[in-house]
Amino acid sequence: MVEDERYCADIIVQIASVQEALRGVSRSLMQNHLRHCATEAIRNGGVEQATAQYEELLELIYRHLR
Repeated sequence: MVEDERYCADIIVQIASVQEALRGVSRSLMQNHLRHCATEAIRNGGVEQATAQYEELLELIYRHLR
């Protein structure tokens, strides 16, 4: 669009659309991670694995909230 010298407002709208689509993918991945990977690690892992998973989840949530 930039190379085609499209109207700036149209480019901004497209960028916003892509960002929202990526946020949707991120939410889906987070849900999948919580349902499967994190749940498994916390339920069936030892204290050390559960603690590591908890820390990873906090980091993911903090990054996701930005």
